[in-house]
Amino acid sequence: MPTLSSSKFHTEAYDFSTANSYVAGTDVAIYTVPSRFSAIVQHLTVSNNDTSNRNYTIKWYHQDDNETHVILNNHAVAGGTMEDVFTKDKPMYLHSGDIIYVSAATVDTLVTLICVEEYYDPNR
Repeated sequence: MPTLSSSKFHTEAYDFSTANSYVAGTDVAIYTVPSRFSAIVQHLTVSNNDTSNRNYTIKWYHQDDNETHVILNNHAVAGGTMEDVFTKDKPMYLHSGDIIYVSAATVDTLVTLICVEEYYDPNR
């Protein structure tokens, strides 16, 4: 059981528009749950800074079954907008070793922001 009294918040951003070495369609690990922790993804936003619609894919690597699952495949986000995939009202629960991947169909357009609350979980 996670230790709920010792949580910490963690935020990561990945800017596909400044990642000079990014190759379109390549999975980027935007968040990995640390060893001996569980996490709640309370916010995952994808922002499109271009004027045209752009596509992205989100995958989840589940350490428990050693499989990667597609959450959204080649999903379009409208130009000049952002969308929330996970929110405090629609969270995702992760455990030690789980990974969230994002890939962009084009380079130089998308930015992702993920906010998680991590809990010490010594049994993981």
